Amino acid sequence: MTKCMKCGVYIADNTDKCPLCQQVVAPVELSSDNHQGTEGAFEQHGTRYPDVKGASRKYRLLENIILFLSIVGQIVLTTVDYMTDHEINWSFIVLLVVIYANVTLRLAIVGRNGYIFKIVSTFVFTVLFLEGIDLLTGASGWALTFVFPSAILAMVLATIILMIVNIRNWQSYMMMQLFLVLMSVIAMILVAVKVIWFPYLAMGAMGASLFLFLGTLIIGDKRARTELKRRFHI
Repeated sequence: MTKCMKCGVYIADNTDKCPLCQQVVAPVELSSDNHQGTEGAFEQHGTRYPDVKGASRKYRLLENIILFLSIVGQIVLTTVDYMTDHEINWSFIVLLVVIYANVTLRLAIVGRNGYIFKIVSTFVFTVLFLEGIDLLTGASGWALTFVFPSAILAMVLATIILMIVNIRNWQSYMMMQLFLVLMSVIAMILVAVKVIWFPYLAMGAMGASLFLFLGTLIIGDKRARTELKRRFHI
């Protein structure tokens, strides 16, 4: 058993660094003079940090079981699809659903990445997933025309809410704003080449993302410029 001298917590699993502050931990031995058992000893000596690796292994096992069942189910459904007569290969649609569910589970739900990465990755995979559905069902273009710019607008709204909730660290969302501006530029390019046939949502997404970034840059003043310099090392 180890203890982090900085955080003052006891760590149950075998690690040489504190899961909270990443400082090197020191091995300790709990006194067994009292008869309260291990839990009583923890109460006497300080806060116990949970078995992080044990919990992580349980989540990993659950992820692997879901992945295995997904693969088995997909093989069965693909076989059924191949043996029946139909106009649409529906098993490919199911495959997209399976891939989307597993990726979302691993990255956006139980992944250890920050919530900004989870939001962006969910946005990207959702758009790609629906575009795949669109292509498999006839490629009428509804995914890029409606879903893509609508997702950008939803992300703009989510960014504003996150900046308000985390007002002390609002500048940390500027990279997400730049990402949304880039996605809006791509949407406008698709409008120009006639891939997106209903331009108004794309125009709204472009305006909203651009105004949000410019507003943050102008109102944020020196703090916003400092954040951009730190991010781009200039």
